This record gives sequence, C-alpha cells and structure tokens, in this order.
Amino acid sequence: MTEETRKKVLLFGGVGLLALLLGGGAAYFFAGPSRADAPSAPVAEERPEPAEVDPAERRRANKLALAEDYLENQEFSRALNLIDEVLIDDVDNPTARDLKTRALREQRAAREEQERREAARAASEARDGRPSAEDQRARELAAQEAEAEARRAEAEARREEARLAVQQQLAEQRAAEERRRREEEERRRAEEQAELERLGAEERQKTEEIQELLARVPDLLRTREYARLRGKMDRVLEIPLADSRRENRLHAQALAALARSYADEDITSSRNRQEALRLASEALDRSRDVWDAYFVQGQVYFETERFSDAIDAFSSAARINPESAAVLYELARAQYRAREFQAARASYEACVRIDPEYGNAYHNLGVTNLQLRDTARALEAFRFAIEVRPDDHASWYRLGNILLDRGDLEGASEAFEEAVAHHDGDMRYFSRLATALYRGGDLAGAETHFSRAREIQPENALNNYNLALVLSERGRYGDALPYIRQAIRADGRPPEYHFTLGQIEEGLGNFEEAIAAHATAVQRDSGYTRALAEMGRLLNTLGAHDQALEVLLQAHRQEPEGFQVNTNLGRVYLDRDLFDRAVQHFRAALASRPNEASAHYNLALAYLGAEDFSRAERALKDVVKINARYWAAYHRLGEIHVAREESEKARDVLHQLLASHPEYEGRDAVERILSSL
Repeated sequence: MTEETRKKVLLFGGVGLLALLLGGGAAYFFAGPSRADAPSAPVAEERPEPAEVDPAERRRANKLALAEDYLENQEFSRALNLIDEVLIDDVDNPTARDLKTRALREQRAAREEQERREAARAASEARDGRPSAEDQRARELAAQEAEAEARRAEAEARREEARLAVQQQLAEQRAAEERRRREEEERRRAEEQAELERLGAEERQKTEEIQELLARVPDLLRTREYARLRGKMDRVLEIPLADSRRENRLHAQALAALARSYADEDITSSRNRQEALRLASEALDRSRDVWDAYFVQGQVYFETERFSDAIDAFSSAARINPESAAVLYELARAQYRAREFQAARASYEACVRIDPEYGNAYHNLGVTNLQLRDTARALEAFRFAIEVRPDDHASWYRLGNILLDRGDLEGASEAFEEAVAHHDGDMRYFSRLATALYRGGDLAGAETHFSRAREIQPENALNNYNLALVLSERGRYGDALPYIRQAIRADGRPPEYHFTLGQIEEGLGNFEEAIAAHATAVQRDSGYTRALAEMGRLLNTLGAHDQALEVLLQAHRQEPEGFQVNTNLGRVYLDRDLFDRAVQHFRAALASRPNEASAHYNLALAYLGAEDFSRAERALKDVVKINARYWAAYHRLGEIHVAREESEKARDVLHQLLASHPEYEGRDAVERILSSL
C-alpha cells in the first residue's frame, strides 16, 4: 500500500463503522428512541394533620429548623437530606415542601453564580492573553464534564425522589390493607356471633362445628394438605341443619373448598379439572353467593384457554368478593390473555390497591402498560415491583429497558446490573447491560457483558454480531473476525452482518475482502446504501476511480442527502481534481451534519484545490471552532498563509500547532515550511 493510499485510509477509515453504529443497522445492537424526561414521582394521598404536637412532630420541626440553618450556610446537600427525611414520614408536610422548593431554587442560583464567575474569569484571561488551543480544549472538556456530572446528579436525584415516593405510597397501601383486613375480620366474627346467638343449642353446636371446619380451609390449601381438607369438607356435608338456607350456604362453601383442592392440586390434570368443575357447579346449585366456586371455574377456563369464559367467571367472583386481591389478579391475567389491556390494567390496579405485595401484580401491571404504550405508568409500576420484591429480576430488566430508551444510561446500567445480580442465566440481561455500557462509552464493560451473553448462547447470531462490533470499535479486528464469521454462519441474511465483516476486513488491511463483504451486503439488500458508500470509498482508495464513481452515484440516487454518500462522492471528485463537484457534495454532507468537523475540513480541501483561499480559510476556522484539536486544520491554515505570502501569520499558526501538539504526524512537513519562511 502506498503512503498516499495509507493517508487516505487514515483520513476516512472507520467512518462507515461509525455510520453503522449510529444508524438503522444498529437496530440489532444500539438503535433506540431519543432521550426523554424522567417521569414525575407518584403523588401520595392527602393525610389529615395530627390534632396535637407529638414527639414525632417535634422531631420533624427540629429537622426542618436544622435544615434552614444549613440552607443559610449554603450547605444544600445536608439541608435537602434532612428535608427528604421529613417528607418520607409526611409527604404532604407544607413546611417541608416549601423549604425544599426554596433549597432547590437557591442551589440553582448558587450554581449559576459560580458559572458566571467562571465565565468572567475566562473572559479576563482571554483579555490578558489568548489561551492556547490546548488550554481552550482543556477548558471545553472540563465544562463538558461538569455539565455531564450535573446531568448525572440530576438524574440520580430524580431516581431517588421516585424511589422515596414509591416507598411512601407502599407504606400507606400496606397500612390501609392491614386496617381493611382487621375490619373485615371483626365484621365477619360479629356476623357469625350474631347468627349463632339466634340459634337453639343443638343448631348452634352444629353450625359452630361447620364454621370451625371451614375456617381450616385456607391453612390446609396453603400447606397443600388436600386429603385432610377433603376429609373435613366431607364431614361438613354430613352435618344437616334445620335451616335449609343456612345449610345450603355452608355446604356450598364446603363444595367450593373441595373444588379448590382439586384445582390447586394439579390444574393441568384433566381429571382434576373435571372434578373441580363438577364440585364448583354443585356448589353454585346450592348457593349463587359462593365466590370460590366462580373462582375455580375461572381457573379451569383459564388453563384451557377459554379466556372469555374465564373473564365471566372471575368477574362473578369479583362482584361477590370485590376485596379479594387473588380474584382481581386472576381476572387481570385472563383479560390480558384476551388482549383486553385496558380492562386488565384496571384489574391489576385494583389488585395492588388491596394488596401491593400480591403475586407479580405490579410487574404484570407494568407489562400491561407497555402493551398500552404508556411507558410512564409502566416505569412507575416496575419501580413499585422492585420495591415490593427487590430480587424481582424481570422487573429490573423491564425498568432498565425503559430507562435505556429514555437515554438514562446510568439508571439503565444500574437496573440491568441488578437484573444480572439476581439472575445470571438470562442472555438478554447481559446483552442489554452491555448495550447501555456501550452507549455510555464503556467499551471494555460492553465487551465483558456481550462476552457473557455469548457464553450463555454461543451459537446465537446476534450475540456474536454484537461482540464483533465492540471488538472492532476497540480496534481489535483480529479478535472480532471469528465472531462476525460465526454470526454470518448462524444467520447470513442480515446485510448489517456482512457490512460489519467488511469493516473488520478493512481494519485488518484486507481491502479486497472488505469490498466483497460490502458487495454481499448489497446483494442481501439492494437498498443498503451504507454498504454501497463503503464500497465506493474502498474502490477509490485502491485507485479504481471509475468503479468507485459508478457505485457512489448509485448510492447517491438512493440517498441523495446522505452524509457518508456525499462525503465519499466528494472525495472521488477531489481526487479527480473536479473541485466544483467536490464542493457541491461536501456542502451536501455538511448540510446533514453541520457540526461535523471532518465535513468542514473536506470542504476546505476542495476550496484549496480550487485555490479559493478565502473560503478555504473560513472552512478551516470552522473546523477548529468545532474541534480545537483537529491539528491538520492548523497545518492547512499555515499553507494558506504561505500561499498568500503572509509569512508572519503562517509562522504563528504553525508554531502554535507544534507547541500544542509536539507529536503531530505531519511535523516534518510543518518544520520544512517553517524553515523556508
């Protein structure tokens, strides 16, 4: 390979891989929706103020007084921590809310004042003497890092606020559920006692025996002692009562309990299902007010995928027993399977209001909200799910996906790490964690977790493709090659796989193999413009300018405004000394990416070729505004000043280049220019 060709490859190599990672081809890997604001925290219900000050109230008052002291001294973190402690116990405390609003306002004002002071100091330094390009870039990097850190801190604060709100709401739900259960138990006992007091001695004794036997049902079902349960229910059915209505009601409960025993024992058994339906039907013949019988019918219909019938049965059970989380949960499951997502959401929400810890209710509510494309409510539901059950890896995974789609890379990574920590056998968890890390710039972490995903499913095409992408991005083309080949062996259809093979072959210096890989990508999808653009660039690099132009013109017909297409086409015209056409295409590339330093640099090269030094100078100055470390731009500016016989300006620019970047690869050429001045 000639030195000229090597320079061309250095200048333009890797651009196609970047396009792949940023464009639609990365749908297999990294493509995702744009960043969105994090959802607001759920609002807790209002609670009445206590009638008098108690010790807890005094502690709250002390904390708020101390927070005000910290606020006066601009110790904002300490003040906000104390205020949050008060709000955890009393989310509607008006003093705490007002104080928090004030603290956040003053914190923002202090931060803005600090930024103004830094800006003033920078302006003063600029007046005293123009900073070097190195200093200017260092300041830009520091400002970018500070801004990124502020965004991370703000995202973490939002996540913490949401977590505290979830904890508060769950605490209130649990307290309400406990009160409801106590009240229900007291009411039931009072009704039973009142009924017994109206009975004669013998009738009362029989009724008490039946009630005692029926009271054992929940424990026997929980411990799976089905034989004992059936024996006790058979005893209930043997006890006659003088009041036929009471006998039918109590015997119906025993029949429903028998039906539950067969359904709970093995709902997948055809014999058990038949027996459960028979007993449930007999129970309903005795009394239409026995919710358990409808519940068993719903269970059997759900198991046999008669979802409409299951919904009817569970709905009947819910009408009789609207305070049963179990009934509402099963009703929601049947509605979800019937694709009645709005109804399923309402049932899951009713279930968690009664018992926030029932089954996977919060997780299922989140999944249902995703079906309804309501990601805000899905996010809230998954946060509740992991607060109720911190080891719920599936909810951590779903939470991570939502945060990743919203651009909260740090939050997504933390969620996926929790999913992996609680369940390390799911390939998807490692793959999505790797994706979040990649988007955050942690290529080493991405490689580690894509490797782990591949260990779980080594023949999976996507796992091999993703790992190859990361390795090639890290410049380890030799390591990447076997993985991309394995991906293609497993599934040779996606054009992206062949495109990536072309990128890797190019990285290894195998230009003809790279062209062949891109050609295969085009065979898989004739509209795959990215591969055509890369083929054209490589053909031009190898000196096949006519073929390159033909391929790139085809790409341009498919994507006339494409950045890579116009960049590569402009380069072909530049190499042919067709500068006007080169300018035309470089400008088109610049229109699609106005902040791309390389686009301005390419345009400057075309102006230089046309000896339009004024426009070339403006384009090069635009380059260094965007990227103060684009050293070749300073070199070209020096050459322009030499061409204009502006020796002093040339010396200034070129000396600044060598002082800022002593290792500049074109140093010898720069020194020759300087020695000639």
